[in-house]
Amino acid sequence: MTVSGMQAKKLKPALAAGSVVFWIAVWHFGASAINRSLILKIPLPYETLLEFLLECKTLSFWHTVLVSVLHILAGFLAGALLGVLFGFLSEKYYLFRVFSSPVHRLVKTVPVAALIILAWLWIPSSVLPSVISFLMVLPIVWSHTSSGIAAIDEKLVEMARVYSKTDREIFFEVKLALVSPFLRTGCITALSIAWKSGVAAEVISSPTGSLGALLNGAKTSINYPQVFAVTLTVVLLSAALEGILKLLWKEQKR
Repeated sequence: MTVSGMQAKKLKPALAAGSVVFWIAVWHFGASAINRSLILKIPLPYETLLEFLLECKTLSFWHTVLVSVLHILAGFLAGALLGVLFGFLSEKYYLFRVFSSPVHRLVKTVPVAALIILAWLWIPSSVLPSVISFLMVLPIVWSHTSSGIAAIDEKLVEMARVYSKTDREIFFEVKLALVSPFLRTGCITALSIAWKSGVAAEVISSPTGSLGALLNGAKTSINYPQVFAVTLTVVLLSAALEGILKLLWKEQKR
C-alpha cells in the first residue's frame, strides 16, 4: 500500500511522534533487560525524565543552560559569518582560494578531540567551547557558500543586467537568492555540529557553570540519571535552536 505525498505530509507529525515513542520503548525494555547483569544501572526513560524535571526546578541549572547556549552561539555566529565571507572570497579570488585551502582542509579534517586538546594548551577553558564551535562551523559554512556560488547560473546574472539591475540588486536578488539554499543547509548542519563539539569541549575543559562541567561532575559522582538528564537537555536545546533557525529562515524568505 502506497501513501501519496499529501497523505504523507498529513501523517508526518504522527509518524514522528510514533518513532520517538518506539525508540523510548526500545530504550526502556533494552535497559531493563541489560540492567539485570549490571552493577551500575542504565537509567530508564522515566528516571531520566524525573531527574530532568528536578534539574529544571533549580535556578542554577538555567544559569548553566544560558552559559552553554552563549558559548555555542558565539562560536556558531562567528564561524557562520566568517564562513560566508571566506566562501565568497574563495570563489572571487583565485589566490585567496589557493592560499586558504590548506587551512580549510586542516580545520576540516583534524578530529575534534585532538583539536580541543591542542586548543586547550593556549586558550582559557572559559572561551574554549566558543573557539571549538567556531572552528567546526567555519569550514562547513565556507564549503556550502563556495558550492552555492559555483552553482550560480551566469545566464541569470546577464539577464538581470539586461533588465538594468544594479550590482547591488543583482547581488541580493539573484546571487544571494541562489546561494541561500546552500547556505541554509550549511548553517543547519553546522549548528548541530557546533553543539556536539562545543559541549565536548566543555566536558574536557569544564568551564565553570556550563552543561559540560555539570555532565563531567555527574559522571565523576556516578550520578547516571543526571548524566542522562543533562544529555537530554543538550539534545532538546540543539533541536530547539535548529527549529528556531529554520523558522527564521522561512520568515526571511516571505
